[in-house]
Amino acid sequence: MADEDDTDTGTETAEDDVTSTDTDGGGEDGAQRALASERRARRAAEKALKDATAQLQAAADKDKSETQRLQDAAAGAERRAEEAEQRLLRIEVGADKGLSVAQAKRLVGATREELEADADELLATFGGSAKETAAEDKPKPRPGGKPTEKLRPGAAPESEPKVDPGKLAASILERPF
Repeated sequence: MADEDDTDTGTETAEDDVTSTDTDGGGEDGAQRALASERRARRAAEKALKDATAQLQAAADKDKSETQRLQDAAAGAERRAEEAEQRLLRIEVGADKGLSVAQAKRLVGATREELEADADELLATFGGSAKETAAEDKPKPRPGGKPTEKLRPGAAPESEPKVDPGKLAASILERPF
């Protein structure tokens, strides 16, 4: 027996009612009507189940996406915290070793010991810190606040030769008058 009634109108007539008694049609029509009624009920139940399953799945997907979003946010925050701790550790090791902030940013290592070893290697390779070399190159300002000018004419050599006073006195005495 194939499913003959594919359309579901939602209305039942007395002809389709299982409880109605039809004495003219015999037992075959009653069985077919009962079967058709059961099929309509099954389709309605399947449709209701499908709708309920879709709603449940939508709720699960909503919760899943919210959970996934929270997990992603937590992972991002943890990653940023690790990067900040590593940056702080580099700057601390650099400050302990006398490096400038720019030099400390270039330190490589995961632990404090590795960073200290890299800082020692950096100091051995390039010498003192940037602060020390910059301080040696610049003349110290006067207490009055105005910087000292060190003007030289273009034809003069960059540095004056250092004169030994003893040699200068000896050269003066050796000259004839």
